[in-house]
Amino acid sequence: MVSHESESGRPPVHQPVPGNPYAQPGPPQPPFPPPPGPRPANSRKRALVVGVGALALVLVGTGVFVLTRRDGDEGKDGSRKPVAQDSRKPSGGGRESAPERDGSDDDGGKGTGSAGQIDVNAGRKPGDAKAWLAVNDVRLPGKGAQLQDLWRVDGLVAQAEYDEVTAFRSKDGTRAWRLRLPGEVCDTPVNPSPDGKVVVAYTKSEARVGAKCNQLQSIDLRTGKKGWHKELAEHNTLDSTSATHVAISGSTVMVDQDSIAHAYRMRDGKRLFTTKHQREGACFLHGVAGGAGLIQVQSCAAGSNLANGRLRKLDPRTGKVDWVYRSRKGWTIDKVYSVDPVVVSLRSRAEPEKWALAAVDERGGQRSWIDLGRRKEKFEQCTGAGDSGEGVQNCAGGVVAHDTLYLASKPDDILGPNKIVAFDLRTGKAKWSAGAGGRQLLPVTRSERDGPGVIVYARPYRDRTGRTLLLPPGGGKPKVLLKHTAAAQKIEVFMFAGNTMYFDGRIHITPSRLDGRSHGAKGEEGDGRMLSFGP
Repeated sequence: MVSHESESGRPPVHQPVPGNPYAQPGPPQPPFPPPPGPRPANSRKRALVVGVGALALVLVGTGVFVLTRRDGDEGKDGSRKPVAQDSRKPSGGGRESAPERDGSDDDGGKGTGSAGQIDVNAGRKPGDAKAWLAVNDVRLPGKGAQLQDLWRVDGLVAQAEYDEVTAFRSKDGTRAWRLRLPGEVCDTPVNPSPDGKVVVAYTKSEARVGAKCNQLQSIDLRTGKKGWHKELAEHNTLDSTSATHVAISGSTVMVDQDSIAHAYRMRDGKRLFTTKHQREGACFLHGVAGGAGLIQVQSCAAGSNLANGRLRKLDPRTGKVDWVYRSRKGWTIDKVYSVDPVVVSLRSRAEPEKWALAAVDERGGQRSWIDLGRRKEKFEQCTGAGDSGEGVQNCAGGVVAHDTLYLASKPDDILGPNKIVAFDLRTGKAKWSAGAGGRQLLPVTRSERDGPGVIVYARPYRDRTGRTLLLPPGGGKPKVLLKHTAAAQKIEVFMFAGNTMYFDGRIHITPSRLDGRSHGAKGEEGDGRMLSFGP
């Protein structure tokens, strides 16, 4: 995990990285990704960056499947124009009508790929789920592009990729709409507003270093139509837009500009209030989190023995501070695993490899402290995804349900099995742990329609296809909800489960990132943009 301290005592939380102006450096990545991870709100980004010549050895079936990932030549692949296909039929899904595009959504040419090249239902057995696959058809720059948060609304699942936002019909994968933006998307909120709208941040700059993430665009996820647009202004070093983060709570969107945050009304973009840098306690804004509540994360007294983290819960309509939580001295807050109830991860300043979790009550008091160092199982914050400049709410591997935190343990090796450990948020003590026949497991979301418990994704391994499971609140043997198809296994492995979302009996899986050669070329399993399994 990147350190959030500097020699000046100020936490450098928004420093760009060459090749990704919105990213902070994370820990070194293995040639094959760590255990998969969604985000608490049904989906999770990965901090995996596939480098030039990176080699992934994936065990599929009884043999070894060797995959070579390469970035394209920047000079040839650097165009911002996507390769947009004509109306096509996704693999395993129904027919698709040509999407409507407004004036800024010119295709810029026809593509060469087809989403129907790989039949993810071939050889489907009785009892197997039915799958559909959407193959990427956007021509990406040589450095590739990150796939952003997954959103759901009215039977649609939507996601931003590079300079486009696309919605697919969940039941069959047909494209409902596609919207092109004037620049690359640099941040998205974890969740939409209750009426199905989001605000995304994007940049108009082509620069690889120092680009400004200063454009806001509201989008109606039901229709794909643009709403209000706003350009963020910088007045000094405290409201930089080198890395901007967005969070939505109710009818308010909050935008983090370094140490200053502005709140806007979702309906029309009217500014509601601004929270400024707090000189008292030397506290700097570290990030914002949304959903059932509006939370600001602060890093205070960085670089000293008094270093601590703070949470501020705000009224999303007025900005009034409902409560403030102060962590133990010597610990800083890194990530928000849950907003309701509030659960955060913290890191020791003296021992950066040491981390813990804290549950916060409705008045800002600490309910419990979960010391992960005393367990025989090992854990990695965000399942080893690190911090690639994503917001504080983007963290894999933990789901809160039934006043319990379900946390994925670290496997002994990259492809090895792990367990889900259930922690009681009232006491901070572990209640039980459960595995699933040697599989690597990832909690996705709390169960809504399949009975009490938590939805768990079991990644494919060797001759074992992927699974979607229901883990009951009392632990024990998981119930199999979906058996993923064997024909989709290579694609599923390639995706590394970078983002996952489960709703209406279906699971949706995407990679966290696509490289510059992923744009529909025939025979490349790495072109898979979204894979879904359902009954």
